[in-house]
Amino acid sequence: MAIIVNQETTGVQGTADDLIYVVKDDAGLYSEINFRYVCSVRVDGAEVIQLKQLPNNAEAAVFNTKSIASNYVYQDENPYQLGAYGTDGVQDLNKIFAPNTSALKTFTFRFGYEYSATAADIPTVTLDALTDTNVIVVNGTFLRPAYSSPSTGATAYALTSSDNLLLSDLISINSVIRTSVLYGGVDRQSNAALAFLNGDDVGSTGSGYIHVSYYNGASLLNTGYFTNTAILGGAVPAASLSDENSLIYFGCGPSNLYYQNIVLDLKPSNVINNGWTHYDVQMASSSTLSTNETSAIYRFERVTCGRYVTNDQIYSLHWWNSKGGIDNLPMLGKVTERQSMDKKDFRTSGGNSFSADGSTTDYVKQSWEGGKRSAKVHTTTTYELTTIGGSIDQLTPMIRSLVNSERAYLSGRSLFGTNSFGESIGVVQAYIKDASVQYLSNVNDQAKSYKVMVEVSRLRPNP
Repeated sequence: MAIIVNQETTGVQGTADDLIYVVKDDAGLYSEINFRYVCSVRVDGAEVIQLKQLPNNAEAAVFNTKSIASNYVYQDENPYQLGAYGTDGVQDLNKIFAPNTSALKTFTFRFGYEYSATAADIPTVTLDALTDTNVIVVNGTFLRPAYSSPSTGATAYALTSSDNLLLSDLISINSVIRTSVLYGGVDRQSNAALAFLNGDDVGSTGSGYIHVSYYNGASLLNTGYFTNTAILGGAVPAASLSDENSLIYFGCGPSNLYYQNIVLDLKPSNVINNGWTHYDVQMASSSTLSTNETSAIYRFERVTCGRYVTNDQIYSLHWWNSKGGIDNLPMLGKVTERQSMDKKDFRTSGGNSFSADGSTTDYVKQSWEGGKRSAKVHTTTTYELTTIGGSIDQLTPMIRSLVNSERAYLSGRSLFGTNSFGESIGVVQAYIKDASVQYLSNVNDQAKSYKVMVEVSRLRPNP
């Protein structure tokens, strides 16, 4: 074998990022009959496809494998319900973490070539295990808009110091604190989740603890932590973790913290946290937060719902962000609900024409019989939701992330289902209808809010 990998993409990358590999045969075999370079793609140790290319003008080949990776990495369902209500309505109060099931995969690329002895022969493929290159792919991108490909990867998301990041599109409003998630009303009303890279293989050696600190203004009320362990649904950061445990979700909303039964002092309803105005979430490598921080601070603010929304009517949007995690935004302003019907109609004559004989039974047609009827009705529900609270600097990045997401969910008490406490709660997949958004200026539009048009994506047939 004489295949040399001259350029490779390694580390943690996104499905939208180019995965570039440049290989060349340094033994001159590219002059052989029917010669092609070969890239074998392996997932979970099994080959899924072989890519083949003719030599380019430099007698080398450039493979971009991102389209293959995107077929195997995709979003999980409803991870933001951790510690609250599962998709089956059953609560697991002793789990606040959860592994991913499909949002992160490890790919192995093995390179070689094929050629044939004569033009009539079938080419023989030869692969070299020494060329194996591994890359970990999450469902997102780590390219900034102005940056060129290939991506430098997720180095900023490897949790080792206080300026590292969780997998969120929240931006900083100062040097370290990222604040855009705002909550109002009852503490147990809103679910949310933050995703993070976990373990040595993804560079996150400091993802063993998540600290939660409650504040009343600038005054610290209480602080504590959750340990990232299997018994709580997570995985201790270490080497050679499974793909499922290399990306972990943490239930961080007021509802998640309210229902968890792990650290009672960290329930927002605990008397020690009375009067909380916000709470901070931060990763650390130790049970002691000071000097052991391994991520920026993610702040969750409490705001008043206002006159438009009651505690039983709070809606929240959840969506898959650009980093392979999930972001969340309660919509605490005015809500307008609309319905449209798709009907299949037919006409009837009415009367008893099938039973009347004119002798013993006369033909009779009642006033309510006959006319136009609906054979099938599908109802589509659309919600116009409005933000309240927060600055434009906080809200704009969230709205930008939302409208660019491929999948979103809507939750709210007036939707479908109940939890194990008998409280009405529901989650439905939602379609963001906004075809265009005018982003507000922090100079001219400080007092304004965003409106988002959401359509419940699953039609509901009437019985």
